[in-house]
Amino acid sequence: MGRGGLNGGAAGPGPGSGLGSDPAAGSSPPPGERPVTIADVAARARVSKSAVSFVFNGRRGLSADTQARIVRAAEDLGWTPNARARALARRRPRSVGLVIRLDGEDAGPWTDVVGFLEGLGGALASGGTALVVRAVSSAVDEEEAYAVFADESQVDVVLVGALGTGEGVPAVLTRSGLPFVVAAPAPAAAAVADREERARLAVRHLAALGHGRIALVAGERAPFDAFAEEARLLGVEIVPRPLPDSSPVAAEEVTAALVAGTSPPTAIVYETALLAVAGLRTAVALGLSVPARLSVVGLDNDPVAASTTPTLTTVKRDEAAWGRDCARLLFASIDGDRPGIAALPRAELVVRGSTSPPPSPLRHERTP
Repeated sequence: MGRGGLNGGAAGPGPGSGLGSDPAAGSSPPPGERPVTIADVAARARVSKSAVSFVFNGRRGLSADTQARIVRAAEDLGWTPNARARALARRRPRSVGLVIRLDGEDAGPWTDVVGFLEGLGGALASGGTALVVRAVSSAVDEEEAYAVFADESQVDVVLVGALGTGEGVPAVLTRSGLPFVVAAPAPAAAAVADREERARLAVRHLAALGHGRIALVAGERAPFDAFAEEARLLGVEIVPRPLPDSSPVAAEEVTAALVAGTSPPTAIVYETALLAVAGLRTAVALGLSVPARLSVVGLDNDPVAASTTPTLTTVKRDEAAWGRDCARLLFASIDGDRPGIAALPRAELVVRGSTSPPPSPLRHERTP
């Protein structure tokens, strides 16, 4: 659908113009002389142009009150969509909008972006629905992306709460009249809960192997409290090491300091697989055998985890399955049903070659 949406009659070149507009016109006719456009109806009904087009193209997803307000505004202004615009709109395939935040703020509660997009995009494609993705780098750009989705009638529904969605986005979309599906009940809260769950799984795994002193290297605050609480329950000593920044260089420096200490840990857990790879590389360079002398765990399942020597023990979710579940809810929304919220898959440990029981002398020291 073009930038103007659905217009009635010949449109002027102003902000609401679209099909049938005269690009050669020098200025908009005075009020009362120019044709009424979809933009006028949207302004009177206090909704987006896409919401107006939804109503007059028979699409569902808006509340009964909103639909009635749009119809009343169109009647008051004497506006009807022209036949050509409606035909073009009906030929547009169904589509879903997704905005990805790249600045690391308000990150979604999963890390395997590729897996999620494969699951979501594949399921949508099998149902004849296109996935329209926009990447942004700030909250301002994110709101602008949603505004474009709404004002230009680019998509039928938007998926939020995924891949870095700000907490205020649902309110923005509600004001625009653009239907949306929530992938997580509270994106930021879900992200914190996800990191905490991953940390607990890592501690349980290492404690079961016999490790009694475990370090956590992370830039985010979320894993530390859950890590410490789980360690206390298991009778394990923890060594928290916050990072000044989430860079491999910072992880290398912290790792070197940990293993050179007077009472080094027998295992180190890193916030991400990339940081864990940097730590593993540092330990090996300092003469420590992994996992014989030091076990290493990463709290996400970046593809790099399977290509290290030894391969890296990590924590993952089935993000592809979650993407397919989100697609199911999006189809429900397009069809006019109440979609609900996609259930977050449980995290699970992926045991690879970087973890093993601690060195024998330490195990003997732990024996009563």
